[in-house]
Amino acid sequence: MKKVLLFAISAVIIFGLTSCNKKAENLADLKKKYDGKEFADCDKYIEAAKEIIDIYIATVEKAAKGDENAKKEFEEFDAFMEQFDKQQEKFENECPEKLEALEEEISKKMEALLPQLMTLMFGEMDLGDDFSWDETEDVDVESEEVLTDVPEEEVVE
Repeated sequence: MKKVLLFAISAVIIFGLTSCNKKAENLADLKKKYDGKEFADCDKYIEAAKEIIDIYIATVEKAAKGDENAKKEFEEFDAFMEQFDKQQEKFENECPEKLEALEEEISKKMEALLPQLMTLMFGEMDLGDDFSWDETEDVDVESEEVLTDVPEEEVVE
């Protein structure tokens, strides 16, 4: 009986150690791995941030290709990433150089992703150079609003 119990405990420990180092593949994996986690140091935070951004980029690419699950995950990503804002502020004081390097790396990755992000956020809306509108329509609406706001005076004869 002791051997079985020892084997079970060993299996749980080994499984736990191997699953902790496993890279996440989607938002659900990221939530399991990092949701509510406080990072001990800047290096651990940066390692997690890189993994999160890589999954975010993969999700955007899948969503841009029409994957409905990826589109749902994309919509949930901002809320997930917001939980790390306070830790980001804390580490900005502790290791500003490392975080600047991380931000530059992320900016380069995101720059290549910008067209896909715009499509996901704004749909297929044409935002070409000749994007314009008729400003007279706005003026007519504004003048109607002004006219309706002015009370009619009684005519005294």
